[in-house]
Amino acid sequence: MTQRNVLITGARAPIALDLARSFAAAGWVPHLADSVRPWAARLQRVARGRLHRLPPPRFDFLAFVQGFGRLVAELDPLMIIPTCEEVFYVSAAAERLGLADRVFAPPSDTLRQLHSKVEFAALARRCGLSAPATRRVTSAQALGAWRNRGKELVLKPEFSRFAAHVLVQPNEAAFDTIVPTPAAPWAVQDYVEGEEFCLWSAARRGEIVGFAAYRPKWRVGRSASFYFEADRDPAFLYIARTIALATGATGQLSYDVIRRDDGTVAPIECNPRGVSGIHLFDSASYLAKAIMGQTTSIASVSGKSDIALPLARARHLAPAMWLLGAPQAIASRQWSAFRQDLADSRDVLAVAGEPLAALGALVDAGRFALTGLSRGRSAAGQSTDDIEWNGEALG
Repeated sequence: MTQRNVLITGARAPIALDLARSFAAAGWVPHLADSVRPWAARLQRVARGRLHRLPPPRFDFLAFVQGFGRLVAELDPLMIIPTCEEVFYVSAAAERLGLADRVFAPPSDTLRQLHSKVEFAALARRCGLSAPATRRVTSAQALGAWRNRGKELVLKPEFSRFAAHVLVQPNEAAFDTIVPTPAAPWAVQDYVEGEEFCLWSAARRGEIVGFAAYRPKWRVGRSASFYFEADRDPAFLYIARTIALATGATGQLSYDVIRRDDGTVAPIECNPRGVSGIHLFDSASYLAKAIMGQTTSIASVSGKSDIALPLARARHLAPAMWLLGAPQAIASRQWSAFRQDLADSRDVLAVAGEPLAALGALVDAGRFALTGLSRGRSAAGQSTDDIEWNGEALG
């Protein structure tokens, strides 16, 4: 019998390992690839002997295209699944190589539309969703027109991630720190009051096949979270379905949304890649089957085709909970709540038979933090340094 390979890129991300275990449980042979050496993956059995190195796409896209093409020719995977910011480069490389039909991601033009804070908001509003009005500014003069309305606004780079450089309800002095240009535009978005949630979805030809929504309960500021509490609000699934249908997309589509006090939900931005909601599936085989287009009986929604939904109520990343969450809990006098949340959840790295998983994650986090410190960047920013895409043309 021919070996059924799948290729998962972005092996540095813990969710890549979740996906690899899910595919292994479903009978596929997962291979992982990245442009760094991810220790969390190197120390886990699911990647042993199947972890591949690619050139850094942000810094040498042509070399990446060549390396990616060679790896695909060697493995002949049935599906290529990007998980992180490299999705933009994988999609573009696959289009050049005639491999786009194998990639679980939208085409490059759709990715750009979804990644843009401005274009996504416009798309969502055209679809009848209550996304906040969002405008593109390309000069300090254009930005200055909004200076006296700071309390009503959120300012952020048009192409960004991890809430990097976001200014929420900025004062007038904060406007002076921003210099938009045509090459590096900013988005001026109406501020939406409410609680933030994160959505992850998997779509095939515009139809949702997998979905998870969660509250980022413990996090550093407005950046990436490390505690994921599931939420089943049907308004969240409606947003995912609406955008998937409007774009006809295949791939992972993730969203940051705000639920207002009256229960209405506003989509703020889209991340057309994987996010931590995948952890809530516990690497179950039905997730891989849904991504591959096989039916699942886990959840049937109002007569539509079946949708894979997570069974977990909450999950967390233990190293981050103790290193970042515990000091935060002590400082904010929420130690009892912190302990209760730990008791109510499970560590996504505590996988049976993988005693070194947490150690590998700590090594990766420490490397990104130290390298970022030496370059004046956050650990989160450094973690995407070689794979992030900010709207520039690809060489």
